[in-house]
Amino acid sequence: MPYLPSMPTRSIARTVAIFCLLAIASQNGSAQTGSAQTAPSLSIDQDGLTLGHPELGASALHSPTEGLWSIGTGWSENASTAWHHGQPDHVERRGPWSIATGTVSTVDGVWEIRDSYRVTPQGLVQAKRRWHYSGEKPSGPVVLSVRFVVDSADGATLQPFLPGINYYGNPSGTRIDASRVPTWSGRPGEAALYEEHRYPLPFAAVERTGEAVAALHSRPSRLPFAARADLWWSLGLVAGDGTVEMTLRSGPTASNGRRGVVKARQTMFLPYEDAHLVDIPPGAIIEKEFWLQFAPAPNPGHGFRLPLWTSIDLFDPRTDRSLPRPADVMAAKMNDTFDRWHEDDHCAGFRTRPPGSNPWIMMGWADRAEVAPRALLKMDLQPYTDQPDKWKRRAADALDFLTSAPTRKAPYGDGFPIVYDYQLHRWLPRQNPLSQAQTLHAMVDAITETDHPHRDQWMRFVATHLDAIADRILNTDWRPVSTNEAFAIAPLVKGSGYASNERWMAAAIKLADHTIERHLDMQEPYWGGTLDARCEDKEGAWAALQGFAALYRATRDPRYLRAAVHAGDVCLSYLYVWDVTLPPGRLADHDLKTRGWTGVSVQNQHLDVFGVVFTPTYWELADWTGDERYRQLAKIMFVSCGQMTDLATGVQGEQLLQTNYQQHDPRDVVEGMRGDYAEQWNIYWITAHFLTAAADFEKLGVDWRSF
Repeated sequence: MPYLPSMPTRSIARTVAIFCLLAIASQNGSAQTGSAQTAPSLSIDQDGLTLGHPELGASALHSPTEGLWSIGTGWSENASTAWHHGQPDHVERRGPWSIATGTVSTVDGVWEIRDSYRVTPQGLVQAKRRWHYSGEKPSGPVVLSVRFVVDSADGATLQPFLPGINYYGNPSGTRIDASRVPTWSGRPGEAALYEEHRYPLPFAAVERTGEAVAALHSRPSRLPFAARADLWWSLGLVAGDGTVEMTLRSGPTASNGRRGVVKARQTMFLPYEDAHLVDIPPGAIIEKEFWLQFAPAPNPGHGFRLPLWTSIDLFDPRTDRSLPRPADVMAAKMNDTFDRWHEDDHCAGFRTRPPGSNPWIMMGWADRAEVAPRALLKMDLQPYTDQPDKWKRRAADALDFLTSAPTRKAPYGDGFPIVYDYQLHRWLPRQNPLSQAQTLHAMVDAITETDHPHRDQWMRFVATHLDAIADRILNTDWRPVSTNEAFAIAPLVKGSGYASNERWMAAAIKLADHTIERHLDMQEPYWGGTLDARCEDKEGAWAALQGFAALYRATRDPRYLRAAVHAGDVCLSYLYVWDVTLPPGRLADHDLKTRGWTGVSVQNQHLDVFGVVFTPTYWELADWTGDERYRQLAKIMFVSCGQMTDLATGVQGEQLLQTNYQQHDPRDVVEGMRGDYAEQWNIYWITAHFLTAAADFEKLGVDWRSF
């Protein structure tokens, strides 16, 4: 019999499920954050704004001491040369709203300001700020702002969380190469300000470790009267002496100790100058909507989850009829798969690189040659080809070839090469634990989902390498470099269930427990799952989520469900929940909706379709936690990422440029980057992830065509 714990009876299963929900709910920012929160206390008067919380004593979020309102004028070295401040002259209540009005005098003239605030049932403070310029002539350079301060309170650590950009200071990316990632030291005066369209979820948060979380949410928007083209509000943090300011600014950016820069290429920042307003005419009105959040966060490394789910609820991303039909996209992806078939006297398999690139059949990570045979063996091929039996045979032939890869020594122990060059007719000396684990996972799925007569042959290959992985993990001096080895948890668990191998399960548990201990408090956020971006990334979090979910399926141990929810929420922090307004270009040509796409990492900040492969696991999280929002997110991720697929050929490029970032462009300016599309790099993993998700949904009995 397969190695699986005895399954509980229905009553025991229900008890376990209830316990899991209670345990998850006890974690701050849990999957239940859509329910009403304890109301914060809001105070506004002539001394500014204070936002407290009954569970946090005297601790509060507040406006700066110099004033509720701050306006910068002049411009030199990518910053305002003078700041002018003001406090409310008058505060009144109108129903649930508190309205504060006043003025700020500048060198150009007076600005009349009106703020409106109300506390929502969800425990947020909804706000709108209105600036009315009443000067007598057009203004010079101006920077408008929204500023609120978090104090450290008894020396507690203040840690940043900027979705898709900075995770508790990006400690791993900073240590490896600080020039490639946004950094944060917390030294007084340090600023981390980024364009709103760079944020998958538009909020800047500060976790006061073990105590509280504060967040500033915004409704992203472009700015009028801009001194440079395509200027948006910037959002982020500024460090003070024992404080961190959460702020919106009308354009200026800063990162890594430099002002007027943006993370624009894979290895560098580029200038972003003249990011301010100018020539604002008398009588002009500018408005900005935002939300404030301040709440208890008793569990270190979990505070980000409360503003995360708040942002998801605020923007509520869903599918609609403007998005592609999943059946059409899958038909195109199947055509792409069929077009990549290669067979000669030496090999049989699916080419994974674009035409004109490397003549490779490559397993794991970016190419995923092992996914096509698994999906073709699992799925009904009748809708896609009039020769389904031929493609089933070819899928088996491909697995026959891939499992003939030789065993070789590597820095990580025994392993197999992941690249076959079909022009040189040889396996290349390339291997890494991440790609090997991903490959074995797809192979285990293929083996367990079919009764093909060759599956024992395939399993011998898989068992050889799961043995080697287990030996490495169970060694007393084992310690993985990053989160990437967590990709081995799922194949070890599934392989154990198929082959009744308790040693593989023991290795999976040790690896999962190590991942929990090392990463759940976010002192070392999940990282290293993207081979060309050794930093905090969504793929590292996905490695953990996939592994924790596999262990929870097998053991029903609530520890692994709690860990899966945490890793899953980190993955969601890379998910765009709103539609970025795009400039003229390839993306605008297709009226691209950015909601449902994921950013890559804190280093590579373009969009990609990677999140598609998460979607069946989020479907299961909805079942396991009772939170239907995971299911809604799974749908939008699966459907939205079909955009930009050429339905005639199945071709879809890897890199969509929603922000001022382009991975391989040699230009030295950011102008013209945003809105473009790297269509030519249509590497096979893009198609493979759709096939994986469809096959996984079918295993769950879910009709993905109806999304």
